Amino acid sequence: MSREKLLCTLGKFDIPIIQMQPAFTVDLLDANLMVFGSAMSGKTTFIKTLVNILHKQYDATWEQIFILDFGGALSEYRSMPLVSAYFDNSNEEYVKRVFKMLDNILKDNIKVLNGRNYREAAENQPLHTTFVIDNVNAFIDESRYTAYQEKLAKLCRDGLSKGITVVATAGDTKGLSPFMGSFKQKVAFEMPTDKYADIFGGKVDAIGNNPGHGFANVTVRPEGVTGTFRMNLPYEVQCFKAQVLDEIEEDGSSSVPFQAALRRKFDFDIGTGEYGKHVKKHLSFPKELTKTDYLQLKQSAGMEERFDCPVSVGLDYVDFCPVTVDLDKSHIVAVYGKKEFGKTNLLNLLIEGLFGQKKDLRLVLFDDGRNQLKDLYEKYKVMGDCILFNKFEKKDLQLRDGTTVSRKLSPLQQFYIYINENYMELDKKFLAGIYGLSENLKKEYENIPDCSAEETPFTVFVMQSKMIYLNTAEGKRFINSILPQLAAVAEEQRMLFIFSDVQKISDGEQNSFFNNNLSTVFLLDNIAEFAGERGQKSVFGNMDVKMLKEDYARCELGDGYYYDIEGDKLVKLKFIKF
Repeated sequence: MSREKLLCTLGKFDIPIIQMQPAFTVDLLDANLMVFGSAMSGKTTFIKTLVNILHKQYDATWEQIFILDFGGALSEYRSMPLVSAYFDNSNEEYVKRVFKMLDNILKDNIKVLNGRNYREAAENQPLHTTFVIDNVNAFIDESRYTAYQEKLAKLCRDGLSKGITVVATAGDTKGLSPFMGSFKQKVAFEMPTDKYADIFGGKVDAIGNNPGHGFANVTVRPEGVTGTFRMNLPYEVQCFKAQVLDEIEEDGSSSVPFQAALRRKFDFDIGTGEYGKHVKKHLSFPKELTKTDYLQLKQSAGMEERFDCPVSVGLDYVDFCPVTVDLDKSHIVAVYGKKEFGKTNLLNLLIEGLFGQKKDLRLVLFDDGRNQLKDLYEKYKVMGDCILFNKFEKKDLQLRDGTTVSRKLSPLQQFYIYINENYMELDKKFLAGIYGLSENLKKEYENIPDCSAEETPFTVFVMQSKMIYLNTAEGKRFINSILPQLAAVAEEQRMLFIFSDVQKISDGEQNSFFNNNLSTVFLLDNIAEFAGERGQKSVFGNMDVKMLKEDYARCELGDGYYYDIEGDKLVKLKFIKF
């Protein structure tokens, strides 16, 4: 069964020429609808009435509603059973996301209809979509949404014949001329007199301050009107209030309040607070994703991927599925990002996730003197094996012949000694300089101890030092020589390296060595800008900047990207607030 009309009665006309007050009815399969009016004139009430009518007349097999709320007055409707998505303008990603979803719906409907008009489809008629954008002026005026204006214009032009109706509210006609021709049905509440001419193309008297009272052009012929009647002219209209939509019992003796009727129709479960019958819901994030929010919002990805050491750090922006990294397989993790944008929060999530799964865990923290890892050290040193290299220290170094040399070592030099003693033998000619021995005398540098540890616990090395990224002999040696050696034995030796604040690497060869060793990358920044600025200097450098701008909006605080290099998988996510 298909529909040829989608009629909604929203009020009553006053048409003196026929001496009647017929119903004001709109056919949402025939007309996009624009509602104008000053503040407090009744625009939001009009939208609420329309949404209520759609719920009263249709169910989840016929209708779905998308709401983009720039006015902030429709948030209570986010949980309604036919409201598939409710987004406000707090996050640009939601604006991009709603247009992407609607564009996909339009493409799917075009394919299903196969050249037919929506109303002409005798079978396989797709679910109808009503797209409500409240306060379209705010959308038009904000420069960051300029890229989406053409997408809105496309929906207005092409959507109606393919099952998508656009309903918008506006406080002014400014900037709306490119869209006006696509809105056959217009309603205007209290407005400056000159604005009525912009809306209806002719003179209309002032209506005065009477909320819900205004003008509307006639697009559906009123019932009972016979003879000549000029359609599309504006007449006075009084619109209903949302709460009048009660359900009349079969015997006509009483009415059921709208909310009670809604709950009965859509199988509301008072225990869970959810409707049993509803359209597919597209979720939105709170400003901060707490651990409680994470557990409530996370969705199943269907066939779960198997992990040896899974640590979930947030939810992806599209499906709200957990973004999980396997820290038994991701041996080299890099974190890029803006200052104060959540890198420390992410580091805490990763470390906490490891401590929850690894009984024999060692944490080695390498800082460069800024003491940015000191709080992490203080927290975890009481929980297990935790070591911090963050300052110059005088060390007594034991040699193979039993003698001892006393040396003042930098954090990086201490780190090298520690690696050589516990995990992997480093080049003794190189270590000779650290021990104060001659690299030219074999009998001296061979006196440096070999690696003595037979088995070590799972070790996490947190590298937070600007020194290793500099175009210096020390920085080059670590990235070009030491890091590849460590990466080669990381799985065997059960080592994980987290570069918690990656800096720009100016040397091309050094940059290439670093990128080639990475397995997992997190970015807490706007990816298109980052890829454009860094060029070929990061793992994102080869990505198409133009495409990244089209696919991803700017990051808000707490947003970021997860990039699985081996799987070539890029996901935008909201990180859990630690």
